[in-house]
Amino acid sequence: MTQLNLFLERIKKLQKALKAEKLDGCLVDEPTDLLYLTGLQLSLGALFVLQRKCCLFVDGRYFEVAKEKSPVPVEKLENKQKYVEGMSTLAFDGDHMTYSNFLLLKKLKCKWVSKPQFLRDLRLIKDVGEIGTMKRAAEFGYMAYLFLKGLLRPGVTEIELARELEIYSLKNGAEGMSFEPIIAFGKNSSLPHHRSGETKLKVNDIALFDLGVVVDKYCSDMTRVEFVGKPDPELKKLYDVNFKAQRAALAKCKPGVKLKELDLAARKVMADAGLEKYFVHNLGHGIGLKVHEFPRINKDNANKDVELEPGMAITIEPGLYLPGKGGVRYEDTIIITPRGYTNLYPE
Repeated sequence: MTQLNLFLERIKKLQKALKAEKLDGCLVDEPTDLLYLTGLQLSLGALFVLQRKCCLFVDGRYFEVAKEKSPVPVEKLENKQKYVEGMSTLAFDGDHMTYSNFLLLKKLKCKWVSKPQFLRDLRLIKDVGEIGTMKRAAEFGYMAYLFLKGLLRPGVTEIELARELEIYSLKNGAEGMSFEPIIAFGKNSSLPHHRSGETKLKVNDIALFDLGVVVDKYCSDMTRVEFVGKPDPELKKLYDVNFKAQRAALAKCKPGVKLKELDLAARKVMADAGLEKYFVHNLGHGIGLKVHEFPRINKDNANKDVELEPGMAITIEPGLYLPGKGGVRYEDTIIITPRGYTNLYPE
């Protein structure tokens, strides 16, 4: 399938969803959604997808490139009002739109309803091309992790390694980092979203690496822990329990299983060891064009009853954190298959 046909097929799926909901059409204006449907990276644009036609509206900065590369007709942004004249009900993504932009939207005379699930559900299931790209991004990310391991030595600082990681990734072909890398030494590893700083690695320290790179617009994400020298017995126990919890969650990963079951499986291992109270975040999340996508994996949140389907890309990343002492996290990205899952990282 050509790239042009790929984007048109995605738009057709959206049109099918509109018909099922008896909506005249929808507005797509979130930049990542625009990239997914058109292949164009736009900071500003409006794609109107109606049941039988669609059109992309951009300003002068993007008009020429959009005319050349867009899979659908392109018009100037100021002409969008005429395009939806006569439409009764149109959908938009209320999870992303600002209130000020919504007030501007209401000037287009039709009824507006928030339907964030349209693009969310489309992007949830990755196609063969997307999965191939995500595999390449993961392979690149793992090589970057091995590069970092080779730089571990007493006296090196967190920020030095974070900078070396970014330089290595960009010099070797990554488009960028999926997020600001987390390099945490010693007690800093007890902070799940620690910002890499001037802390120096010491002998017999713990080092946590959470990193990801962007390849062909798709993100990778992984976390590993290294013990430098002799492991602290308490932190080593934490690591062993957490790793076992991660494997218990992975063992549940197959089509038809609800997300809450993954979280419960990991928590049971932690609870049996008397450590569940030290698990303070979601078990994982969706990943793709963004590093954090729908769904979030937790036994108590709004996504808890979402069932796994073939083509879903998710992370499994339990963590245990002892305040003031140190913490561990182990994260893989997996693709759900018809019979189970494929891990994008070495196990």
